[in-house]
Amino acid sequence: MYKTEAIITKVENFKENHLSISVYSSEYGQKSLVVFGGKSKKKNSTYVKGSLNNIEFDNNNVCLSSISINKFKWFLFSKYELKTIDYVCFLINKLLFLTDQNSNVVSYYLLLISKLNERSNFLPELLLLELEILKASGYQPDLNESVLKKIFNFHEKKSNLKTNELIYEHLKDNKDHQLVFFDFMSRIVNRVLINLNINLPFSRDEITRKI
Repeated sequence: MYKTEAIITKVENFKENHLSISVYSSEYGQKSLVVFGGKSKKKNSTYVKGSLNNIEFDNNNVCLSSISINKFKWFLFSKYELKTIDYVCFLINKLLFLTDQNSNVVSYYLLLISKLNERSNFLPELLLLELEILKASGYQPDLNESVLKKIFNFHEKKSNLKTNELIYEHLKDNKDHQLVFFDFMSRIVNRVLINLNINLPFSRDEITRKI
């Protein structure tokens, strides 16, 4: 029996009254689990795409229990914020497979959800999470000082943005740079997906219209 904190990235019907779910955790990577009786009213509310849950499963990849860690304020979310959750789950589901104990994907996802719940600008948190997903999947962009100077139009000033976390701290208080970096990340993500023959089901720009 195994227990882990995991993001539910996909929920599908399975046979008459069951569910098939995909989950991602740092401890076990991506897992496909069966939830017997998952379509019942009692269980259905704990198996929602995008939720971060304490998941318990066995050697046969049967999900035994699921308890929500984060409480979404779904009724407050706009269609753009809901689209953001869909987008992130899609990326995780398509790019992350292996165990990675050093991954911050789950913790940065929780950071993003907290911003969504606060109805705050979540763009810096989304960008940090995208960078972490690319890093964990082996597609981290080269963000050396020369590249960052071009992105942010730094002149003689040294960027000193040597980690994803420092880039995030820089972006938090600079709306113009958030939008510039969002456009840069659009090109990076699109290039990665094209190379893998993966098509986004919708435009990435749809998640920023209300920010």
